[in-house]
Amino acid sequence: MNIKTLIVVPARSGSKGLKDKNIRSLGGKPLLAWTVEALKEAKIDNFLAILSTDSERYADIGRELGLVVPFLRPDFLASDTSTSQQFLEHAIAWFDSEYGMLPPQTMLLQPTSPFRAPEVISTALSLMEQRGVDGVVACKEIHRDLTTLFHLENDFLSPLDKERGITTNRQQIQPLLTPNGAIYLSKTHELLKNKSFYSKRTIPLLVTSPIENIDIDTQEDWDMAEALIRAGYPEKKRF
Repeated sequence: MNIKTLIVVPARSGSKGLKDKNIRSLGGKPLLAWTVEALKEAKIDNFLAILSTDSERYADIGRELGLVVPFLRPDFLASDTSTSQQFLEHAIAWFDSEYGMLPPQTMLLQPTSPFRAPEVISTALSLMEQRGVDGVVACKEIHRDLTTLFHLENDFLSPLDKERGITTNRQQIQPLLTPNGAIYLSKTHELLKNKSFYSKRTIPLLVTSPIENIDIDTQEDWDMAEALIRAGYPEKKRF
């Protein structure tokens, strides 16, 4: 047994925004299939990819696509209030029970990022090893300054950074980074200790392609993805 990375693909059946989103057909195949195909094309070694789902129907589709489905998620881990940390710890506990050890590292691949490049998966794993870090999270840039990000105070716009004057010149702005939802990778003991993929030694993997950064959450997101496929995207290119 030489499994270095436990890869968890989550697909609960109770999506409220888009019914059965994870198995809904996008470009002639289930949304889930896009992630499985990227994983196969990434050509990585020493991993176990499992589907974490609460649905036997989803489980059958996952098995047909080539994922291992060792369990069905209990109902309390498939509700609107359950968190990704909870189902990840459930999957890690299963692995520990099955193999008598924790997986050295754990990766989360969400089906809602259908256009992630296979290279992003392999690069995240390479960065983890080469840099000796505790985690890698795929991110995209937000070209905004904290002085032009606001919250409401008594119904009025109040900048997050009140110490400086408002900066709108793109050349003067240091881009902010935010996760794009495509890949989360962490040493398993750090994930369990911090209850998060964000440790003090987590680095970003910057994805610059707007298409590869698409994260499907709403009907509008889905419509955009379908329009891109009709237009011939995604092109085979590096992130």
